[in-house]
This record gives sequence, C-alpha cells and structure tokens, in this order.
Amino acid sequence: MFNSLTLNPQSLDERPARSSLPRVWIGFIFAAAFLMGEFVLLYFEGDEAGMLQLTPLALGGWIYWLVCVHRFHKILNEVSRNQYPITPAEAVWKHLIPFYNFVWIFRWPAGISEYLTSRGRVTMVSGHLLGLVLLASVLLGRFFDTAIGLAGVFAIGLYISAKMKKHIETLVTADMLPPAPDRDLFGYIQNAPSEATPPLELPS
Repeated sequence: MFNSLTLNPQSLDERPARSSLPRVWIGFIFAAAFLMGEFVLLYFEGDEAGMLQLTPLALGGWIYWLVCVHRFHKILNEVSRNQYPITPAEAVWKHLIPFYNFVWIFRWPAGISEYLTSRGRVTMVSGHLLGLVLLASVLLGRFFDTAIGLAGVFAIGLYISAKMKKHIETLVTADMLPPAPDRDLFGYIQNAPSEATPPLELPS
C-alpha cells in the first residue's frame, strides 16, 4: 500500500499524537443494549415492528464505529506529520460507497497494519485478516444478529487501539519529558545556613 508516491514510513520523523484514542469500549454498550432489547422483545413476543424500535441502537453503534475509524486515522496523520496517505474524512466516507465499501473494509486496516509494523515498534497481524473479521462481523450484523456484529467490529477496534497506544507510547522519549530537578538545589536548601537566634539575656 505504501509506495514512493504515497508514503515511505521508514523515512518519517514521527511525533506524539495530540488527540487521544477513541473509547472503543463504548461500542460494546450499544451491542449489549441491542442484545438486551432483543431479549425483552422475545420475552414479550414482540414482532418485526418491535424490532424496528431497536434500529436507533444499531444505527448509533455503527455511527460510533465510524467515529472510531475517523479518530484512528486522525491520530495516524498527527503521528506521521500529515504524511499518512488516508485522511480521516476519506476513511469514513469510503465506507458509504456501495460495493466499494467491501473493498475499503480491507484496505484501511491493511494500511494501519503495514504502517505500524513497518515502524518496528509494534507487530500487528495482517490487515487483510482484520478486514476479513470486519467483513464477517458486518455480514453477521446484517443477516443474523446486530449485537454480535457490533461486538465483532468493536473487538477489532480494541485490537487496533491497543496497538496504536503501544506505538504512541514509544514515541515519548526522554528529551520530551520535563527536566529532572537539580540535585544541587536540594542540597543547597538542606544545607542552607539558618539565621542564628540571639541568646536570651537575663536581667542581672
């Protein structure tokens, strides 16, 4: 994916990201809420009209997933000094292109995996394997159970987030930290002469 026309990750002078990683665990709340809603409808023998009431939960989960994808790519652009070839907006809107979104779901994880692995700070599994799991999760969510689909998608998000966190932590070097306190300063304070108290003179 990376070539001379896009990005040579070995030549990058990286810097720590300004943005924080997304709270991927929030996605599991959407999955759990959807699953609980299914059990409630099953208990009360709900019909398809009842399932439509769960649509906002499913839609909210998938939107939050795109928020996470946007944040992943925003951080990669910050780390690479805007040299990473996929912009945050591109990472999101290409999910919305019919048919091509099935290709894109493989391409952007492959880009992240190749970039992070090539820098030598972390090792990731193949991005195409991540894409395969994502595709399976999306299909499960679409044709079998939305809760399982969301859980699978955000499990991949947790994996990516953990690898990115480890990579970013290695970018913080000693010269980026505030200087250590001067030991001589503490020695001076400890050994500083105190003002002598004049002796009390008693009246004769």
